[in-house]
Amino acid sequence: MPTPLVLLSLLLPWVAAGVDEDPAPVDFAKDVLPILSDRCYACHGPDGAGRQAGLRLDLKEHAFADRDGFPALVPGDLEASELAARIRSEFPEEQMPPPDSNYALSEEEVQLLERWIQEGARWDEHWAFVPPARPTPPFLPPGADSPGTGSRGAIDRFVLAALERDGIAPAPEADPGALLRRVTLDLTGLPPTPEALEAYLESPWDDRFERAVDRLLASPAYGERMAWEWLDAARYSDTDGYQADPTRSMWPWRDWLVDALNRNVPFDQLTVELLAGDLLPDATPEQVLASAFNRNHMYNGEGGRIAEETRTENVFDRVETTATTWLGLTVGCARCHDHRYDPISQREYFQLYDFFNQTSESGAIQGGRAAPTLPYLDAADRARLEAIAAETAELEAARLAPDPELDAAEARWLAAWRDRMEQDPALSQASALGTWRTSGPYLPGAEGPGSLFAGAFAPEPGAPAEAAPAEYTDAPELVDGQVHESTPQVAAMYFRREITAPTARRVELSLGSDDAIKVWVNGAEVLAKNVARGAEPDQERVTVDLTAGANDLLVKIVNTGGRSGIYFKLLGEEVEGLDLGLLAASASEIRARFRAEHDPDWAVGSERLGTLEAEAAGLRGAALPVMVMDQLPAERQRTTRLLRRGSYLEPMEDVAADTPAFLPPFPSSAPRDRLGLARWIVDPANPLTARVAVNRAWQTLMGRGLVASPGDFGRQSAAPTHPELLDWLATEFVRSGWDVKHLHRLIVSSSAYRRSASATGTGFQDDPHNERLARASRTRLPSWMLRDQALALAGLLEPELGGVPVRPYQPDGVWAEATFGTIRYRQDEGAALYRRSLYVFWRRIVRPTFFFDTSKRQVCEVGRTVTNTPLHALTTLNETGYVEAARCFAARVLAPVPTAPPGELAHGGDASISDEEARASVRRAFRTATAREPDAAELGVLLERFRAEQVHFAFHLGDAAELVAAGAAPAAEGLPVDVHAAMTVVCSILLNLDEVLCRP
Repeated sequence: MPTPLVLLSLLLPWVAAGVDEDPAPVDFAKDVLPILSDRCYACHGPDGAGRQAGLRLDLKEHAFADRDGFPALVPGDLEASELAARIRSEFPEEQMPPPDSNYALSEEEVQLLERWIQEGARWDEHWAFVPPARPTPPFLPPGADSPGTGSRGAIDRFVLAALERDGIAPAPEADPGALLRRVTLDLTGLPPTPEALEAYLESPWDDRFERAVDRLLASPAYGERMAWEWLDAARYSDTDGYQADPTRSMWPWRDWLVDALNRNVPFDQLTVELLAGDLLPDATPEQVLASAFNRNHMYNGEGGRIAEETRTENVFDRVETTATTWLGLTVGCARCHDHRYDPISQREYFQLYDFFNQTSESGAIQGGRAAPTLPYLDAADRARLEAIAAETAELEAARLAPDPELDAAEARWLAAWRDRMEQDPALSQASALGTWRTSGPYLPGAEGPGSLFAGAFAPEPGAPAEAAPAEYTDAPELVDGQVHESTPQVAAMYFRREITAPTARRVELSLGSDDAIKVWVNGAEVLAKNVARGAEPDQERVTVDLTAGANDLLVKIVNTGGRSGIYFKLLGEEVEGLDLGLLAASASEIRARFRAEHDPDWAVGSERLGTLEAEAAGLRGAALPVMVMDQLPAERQRTTRLLRRGSYLEPMEDVAADTPAFLPPFPSSAPRDRLGLARWIVDPANPLTARVAVNRAWQTLMGRGLVASPGDFGRQSAAPTHPELLDWLATEFVRSGWDVKHLHRLIVSSSAYRRSASATGTGFQDDPHNERLARASRTRLPSWMLRDQALALAGLLEPELGGVPVRPYQPDGVWAEATFGTIRYRQDEGAALYRRSLYVFWRRIVRPTFFFDTSKRQVCEVGRTVTNTPLHALTTLNETGYVEAARCFAARVLAPVPTAPPGELAHGGDASISDEEARASVRRAFRTATAREPDAAELGVLLERFRAEQVHFAFHLGDAAELVAAGAAPAAEGLPVDVHAAMTVVCSILLNLDEVLCRP
């Protein structure tokens, strides 16, 4: 195999040949546009309000315009170009950028602009706004495909060609153990098990790495790992944020996401469901649930908050989250004014806003949820409900099946009943309902609002004798069967009417109220309920007896806030034990009534039906209200208006849903709703979506994106380090059918991914961020992955997928100050303590204390946060979960060591474990944590520390016992306590090694 130096000579046949050649022509998009965007667009860019002298340098036709004989740019003519004169001017009033602007051009930049003008001022569009064309991977000389450093496909051909141009030799392939640990962490967020590492190292297959990748992509842990970036983008949390931070139930969406990623749902389909699953034809509950992506945001439910202000800010959030996640655009700048740098006007911002402005959300919230919500049940529960419905229908049919004896009795009963009605026609007449009359509002006295329910005002029985007579107003607008609003005051309102019954009878009334309610019939109280709620149909039912003639109905509604409301409907009348509704009933309804009284088997069936109904009600009652998206019907849709400076109080001209003009036009045949928008976003003609998606995948698996600003692909973005590779990946992603696992497999299978992370001092100094990809990036593992790694190494990790959020160890009182002492952290027990970090309860205003480098989940974030701070070390050395993991890890590696008799805590210094056993245990621990064997020096240091700690703990058995009892996991039985404690210290050291804390 060629040595690296020989290979370099093969790859670099013309490195020295270009030293004296003329410099390459100035590239507008790469060299000029970043300068114009950064130094000029604030005053001469897209923002019309901030534009100076009417000059735009973001549009070619403006930049080259005559401007009364002083064009800013004249291709090939430096002297005639006003821009060239201004950037060289020594006069402050002419100099550009102005001296007081805090912008300046270096001499190198001035010369570059001058050379660009002299070369003809070629004008190109910003690279990200041009649809990617599929480039041909560069040709590499023979020998460039050698194992370890060479090409394994198109990705490597692009990377190696760039290294060749820069005269850089690539690093060799990483050691097998390090490579397996890297790819296992990257694809599943967990370290390889000792068994998986052993099998990999001993595998005879040449394609052992590819086999490992396929196994990892098929693992359920893959979806859990890949969900993290989506949760950050979705600003997922288990609480609302803001004051009191009430809890919400959004975790079913998190579980749907993990399942979708494991099923490898194509990225375009995933996008459509996340943005508009509720609008798909015949949408399944899971597709509606997917739309919760845009309901994961913070929700301000503070007292005194104006609902419309909250609703408007929520729509802002959805616009900006969608743009960041899929388009890589910072459209939030255009909320208040035209974008300073990118071609997005304020009008275009509100055209995007209109897509998200048509949900029924009102801005009001109660108890951690705001309509619209989906009462979500998983597939198993839905299947059970369907089975209950089928069994119920079968039972109902069987109970009403023809039966000659019962049917004959029914005919006799029905004939007798009709004869009775013919003898006294009044029995079959319905009661007449008079017009409602209202009295009030009656305001609270000195006792305050609390006295309104118990207090007796003039209209009701028991009113004080000195009370003035009640005054009534007819209210014919109070139509039965509808909810009606009443007074907005905190007060009592009375509603009175007559019910005229032709004969004595029993009636059932349905009522609803906002808030408390009392009901009297003929002066007798029949219902009293002191409750705070909004009026809804059928909140209460009451059965009352009416006398023949006029009956007085009085309803009292007590409003404790908001606007009062009432609902009323007469459901049915029963005369002499017979339901008048049967007069117009179907034959099956009449049969059911008869058999309920005369069929001896009816009660058995009723009992079974009752059991089924109770089970169904329990299932439906257990449905979680998950906030999702919906769409207002056409007749109720809002008119979207441009808001001055983004203030909901200052609406201006109307706007309609549309997309920014610099991107491909919105199809005329597409619906102007979120579904149409989602499909426009994933249209292959869109130049941004595929690039943004593959860049984030590269960031996930390579440590840094090809574009270093994953949330900004606009003119202020970082330039791609490998633009042709980015475009090749983008086009390959689309060609593959937006296959995410295919994309991930491509990346991790490349030599660029598989290289060693080692670098010489000079190599690191020349490329500290590994932009050239000559080596693998070595970065700190995120805190959530460190916790999962520790649990896995300790053998504690609970692999269950999904479910309610869990609460592992956390300091006492950590929530108290932020929640005014109203919410206390209740630690879980058992397996819940050892669930993956993905499932940890996330309080938005106080995120989990052991996640020291995660996003705040308050706004959309798509970049990586890496930290190396004292807080990091304090956590991984001292937090209960890490200490517990270290002592359980120690018990695992000591498992082969002879144990003491049951019940004894043996100790005895050197005598309790042989040197050979100690050496083997330390080696096992080191290999499990790092995926490699320790060298002699490393092993010696760890053994020395182990023996020193063992001696210490042999004389301090109380400290040893306390250490090996940390956490809730059962203590290891029979291990010498001094040995266990000493090995716990060694395992803690290993968990805190830089090599273990970092991606290898």
